[in-house]
Amino acid sequence: MEKFVYAIPSYNRVDKQVTLDYLSGMGVPKDKIWIFVQTEEDLGKYQRHADRATIVMMPATRGVAARNNILNRLQGENIVMMDDDVKAILSLNGGKLVAFEKRLDIAFAFNRCFEQTRGLRAKVFGIYPVANAFFMSNDVSTRVSINTIFGFASDFTVRFDERFETKEDAEICGRMLKHGSRIVRFNNLAVNADHRKDKNGYFDQWHHDENVRSVRQLCARFPDIFAPKKGQPWEVRVKLKDEKFQSKEFRNTAAAK
Repeated sequence: MEKFVYAIPSYNRVDKQVTLDYLSGMGVPKDKIWIFVQTEEDLGKYQRHADRATIVMMPATRGVAARNNILNRLQGENIVMMDDDVKAILSLNGGKLVAFEKRLDIAFAFNRCFEQTRGLRAKVFGIYPVANAFFMSNDVSTRVSINTIFGFASDFTVRFDERFETKEDAEICGRMLKHGSRIVRFNNLAVNADHRKDKNGYFDQWHHDENVRSVRQLCARFPDIFAPKKGQPWEVRVKLKDEKFQSKEFRNTAAAK
């Protein structure tokens, strides 16, 4: 069914495994869900989820290093990397967003994402960052930055820059775009996630300040690709002209209800 595995980096959140609840609730088996923890202490705690997921401990001091651990450990697999706070993946159907509720449907969707990504001669994909049907469309972008959900093809070899504690997703995208690689974003799929943020977009001052610093670094490193987002100096926007292609439809039986 799944021609890929789900990989979830997590740290000190054993009681808040939202993504795991969502996937296992649809019947995704434990051999298709991998949770990567960073400490021996967490390894012991996360064993309570061992009946629903494959728990792996690989030491890391930062979240970005944990993401590289996933890519290194699962090299040779198609990987859908997800944060641990994903409530649902949604598809655009008839102008409305509908959450995937069945394992067969979400597996079909991500299998097709990998298929289309390879068809566009790319090795990484993401989905629309905001669950808002008004701004979404039935096409794919190939010159954008992606985050939250990453689909890595089995022969993906690029790694995250571990000098970035935040915005590491934008950095890897900027590096790929600089070298002419396509980054596929499916604009008819979106994520509903609880990022634990306040009304300004951050749940503490450290993350706000660190993101502002990272945006400045990114714009200095990739001046032809990134610029600060107007009015939101903690976010970057891509300056490149997008290249779009028509997207295939994704089966979602929930849309028929």
